[in-house]
Formats: sequence, C-alpha cells, structure tokens
Amino acid sequence: MHEGLVGERALVGQPYLRDPELRREYAAEIAPRTEASLAKVFAEVYREVPAKAPRVLDLGAGTGAAGAAVRAFFGVSTEVTSVDRVAGPGIVVADVGSSGSLRGVAGRFDLIIAAHLLNELFLAMPPVQRVSARAERVRAWCETLLAPGGTTVILEPALRDTSRELLAVRDQLVASGLHVVAPCLWAGPCPALARDRDWCHDATFEPCEVIGQRPRRVDFSYLALRPTGEPSQDASLFRVVSDRLEEKGRLRIYGCGPTGRHPLVRLDRHHAESNAAFADVARGDLIRVQGTTSVGDGLRVGAECVVERPPR
Repeated sequence: MHEGLVGERALVGQPYLRDPELRREYAAEIAPRTEASLAKVFAEVYREVPAKAPRVLDLGAGTGAAGAAVRAFFGVSTEVTSVDRVAGPGIVVADVGSSGSLRGVAGRFDLIIAAHLLNELFLAMPPVQRVSARAERVRAWCETLLAPGGTTVILEPALRDTSRELLAVRDQLVASGLHVVAPCLWAGPCPALARDRDWCHDATFEPCEVIGQRPRRVDFSYLALRPTGEPSQDASLFRVVSDRLEEKGRLRIYGCGPTGRHPLVRLDRHHAESNAAFADVARGDLIRVQGTTSVGDGLRVGAECVVERPPR
C-alpha cells in the first residue's frame, strides 16, 4: 500500500480500498499518519476548540481517518458526513471529482476535509490542466458546500511532485480570492515554485504507545482555506519551511513570511539568551524573529535578535 501510494504510486487513482487486504493495510499504515497530520493542522487552524462542534464533511473518507481526527479534536459527538466512491461503514457513495452536486450530501459545512484526495483526481490531464481542474474543484467545494466563516483543509502527501502541484493549486486559489489561513503568511505566488528542487511541507510525529520505540515522523503538505481573511503584515513572523540545517559555525533554517521566503542564519558565536529559541524550532513552527539584518547568506540572527513563538 505504501509503495502504491508513495513509491511508484501505481495504485493512485485506482479504487484500491475495494480490496480487503489493501484496505486493512491502509487502515494500519496510512490512516494513523493522516490522523497525526490532521491533529497538527487542527491545532494550528483552531487556536481554541470551538464551544460548538462544527458540522464536518469528509471528502474521500476512505477508512475514516479524518473522521477519527475530527472527533479526537472536537469531541466524539461531532457530526461527520463521510463521502467516498468506495462503499464502507457510514459512507455516502458519490464521485467527489464530479463537477455536479454530491448525491446524498445536503446543506453546508463548517469544516470540509479532503485528505490524500486531490492528488488522485484528474490524473489523465496534462500537469497545467490538472492543476487548474483541481483548483476549480476546491473552489466549487468552497462555494457550494462551505458555510459562512467555514474552513476547507486539503491534506496531501509530502512528495516533491504532489507538494509542488498543491502549491500551484494554492496560487490559483489565492488569485481567485480565497484566503490561506495556514501554513502561508505570504499572499503572493509561492516562492517555493521558483526553483524546481524546492517544495514546501510540514512534519509531525505519530503517537507511539510502545515504550522505548521511537515515534515515526510523518511528513505532509496542507492548505487551510477560508473564503475571506487578511494576510499578516507582521514582517517579523515566519513559518519554518525546512528542518534545522546545522553547518560548521552556524545554524540555518528557511522561513516564509509576509515578505517571502528567506534563509535565517545564526552564527554559533551569536547565540544569546534572547535568541536561544532559534535552536529549538522545527519544521512547520510559527516563530517571530525581531532585529534581523540582511547579509549575503540571508537574514542574520545576531546576538541582539529576539526569537520567540507567538502566543497561540
């Protein structure tokens, strides 16, 4: 299952969950990663758990991983409408890639989730047309199914190609007027698309219940969208879009903020109490870095800089 979706991807676009053995493998291997990823996304998007649980639409529900993540975060009684083309317990069977209405789905939803779905749609199209078709599908979900003030979460694998195609979809959605709640602080065309070797993804760890066993890292790409919103104007804010790069005599990370994507570099000799948090940041973190100076290798985090995590 992992090879079919992440390796050679021979299963992508196929109704693989109709196979009982593949379904069991998906539930055991892929679903827990989806739950861990969505847990981090929800914590980022919803600074506080709403007093009233949202009405949720799970598109491409599969084995129910997104629904499980929703109930773990918002409460076990949260209403989730699960849609998939393959029948299963509690599934509304419908073609989520269709341009028409979803048969059996009524009303609007406070939260729409499409987890590991978008990259499996419109595969027969050339890349440029495929990106446009996916962007149009997301726009249609937001226009016809999303309640006022609601949120649409798109979760995708963190592969280079799937991540870059999601970024291209993101650019079209932003141009159409949708607001990216997270992870982006930058409202222009995605700077990671400027070079073929770059892409953007987040990471978390799957909970581990076995004592002494290291939790598995889970990498993922995502977008959280709302119909309206204002981009941040705080130039000191950055989303960490790389792992920590420990080099001789310095520590470097990449951050993307309201002014674009920048290397942030702290020389070892500039370590200070005020910037100590710089050594502890992780991919996906939101940080505030005040007092940087622009130098040849990026933005320099000097001894006088203040690095902190903004209050949630």
